[in-house]
Amino acid sequence: MEPEKFGSQAVKAIVSQFVGFLLDSYDLTMILTIAPQLAVVLLPPTSSSLLATFTVILTYSLTIIFRPLGSAIFGNLGDKIGRRADLIITVLGLGLVSALTSALPTYASVGILSFILFVLIRIGVGIFAGGEYAAGHPFAMEWTPYKWRGLISGLVQGGFSFGAALAAAVEGAFISIYGVTGVEQFAWRYIFLTTLIPAIIALAIRLTMKETPVFEDVKQKNLVRKTPFFDLFKMPYLKDFLQVMLYMTGMFFFAYSLFAFVPTILKYPPSVFASNQVEANFIYTIGTFGAFAGAVFFGALSQYVGRRRLTLIWAILTFIIAIPIYYLLISSASLGNVALATLASIVIGVITQGPWGIIPIYLSERFKASMRASGVGFGYSSGIFIGGWFSIYVPLMHQYLFKSIDTPTNVWFSTAVLLMIGAVLVGIGQYIGPETLGTKLTEEVTAERATERT
Repeated sequence: MEPEKFGSQAVKAIVSQFVGFLLDSYDLTMILTIAPQLAVVLLPPTSSSLLATFTVILTYSLTIIFRPLGSAIFGNLGDKIGRRADLIITVLGLGLVSALTSALPTYASVGILSFILFVLIRIGVGIFAGGEYAAGHPFAMEWTPYKWRGLISGLVQGGFSFGAALAAAVEGAFISIYGVTGVEQFAWRYIFLTTLIPAIIALAIRLTMKETPVFEDVKQKNLVRKTPFFDLFKMPYLKDFLQVMLYMTGMFFFAYSLFAFVPTILKYPPSVFASNQVEANFIYTIGTFGAFAGAVFFGALSQYVGRRRLTLIWAILTFIIAIPIYYLLISSASLGNVALATLASIVIGVITQGPWGIIPIYLSERFKASMRASGVGFGYSSGIFIGGWFSIYVPLMHQYLFKSIDTPTNVWFSTAVLLMIGAVLVGIGQYIGPETLGTKLTEEVTAERATERT
């Protein structure tokens, strides 16, 4: 049974996932935007500035590698006990572990142990974050009436870009109040404590929600699987998972062409904004609001054009525009032209994050209801296996291939190439997959499923 119109539970489900996904992005983006300050706090003072920042960004990659583990654990749980209970656990864990970063000792007080503890906390965050979207995306989509799926998918996914914008804005505000030195000395702890705010809001909403009618239908038809996660790797589902994995690998290259490296490009020479991080944060923040708008627009448009067709067109256009738009970003930043740099940041936000607008509904439509949390969660996270090491790919391209184009202290061209590779993978991934627009989210009892019943 799928809902035909919006009710209070549908609104709660959508707001809950928007805020939960906002929290995920808020935490992750905080690491990227505050990387130069964290490098000073957690690493030896003898480290070079750019190398130390790359080291902090590398911990981001190391920790998101643990997201598939969280998706496997909580996705399987979400298909066994339901989406709602799963989401209460994940948002509690995500909020508390992220806030624990504020209690870290510094390198000056305990040496390299501070960095080791930081990595361990990031691993914990990664596990709970992987579970957050495993149950959260299906929960929101299973409560959404058919004709609104594309728009709501974009809105829910846009919570990630909105969280990134909020994180950049919060960091900018703290730098404005305390200065870079003040953030490095003590205010970075306050910044991480702010992660408790969206966690409390999401938890309060989830405690009042009901289970989705689609999962209730799965239980009523006795379709709950014994091992939903492991069923992903059995035929005929394995080929669907592998197609999704290829597609999501490209999508992660898209994402971090914005979230990881636009702040880096703006904060290092020849960018004039290297000496004015408030302006750099402002430019990046506006770009992430563009990303939010792009995700909502793309999701809504996919309801009319189709998920597959729209993504293929977008991938081709992105491949063409990648180098010119990053050149506009670095050249305007080198001249200190805030208006043009902001325009470039907005366009990068739209082209890299727009296709993410269909992810909640596309992945929900790709997997059956009885294995949807596992499929959505691990399918989403599978892109991390290759895509999550962007913090190695770009420095390697910079060091050995494009250093003369990038300039020794910037990575604009290497980042553009990363986005182009992402566009190729996204295009191929969608081309070999089916169109999902019109797919029912409920699952019917078939002869095959009858033999698989618990």
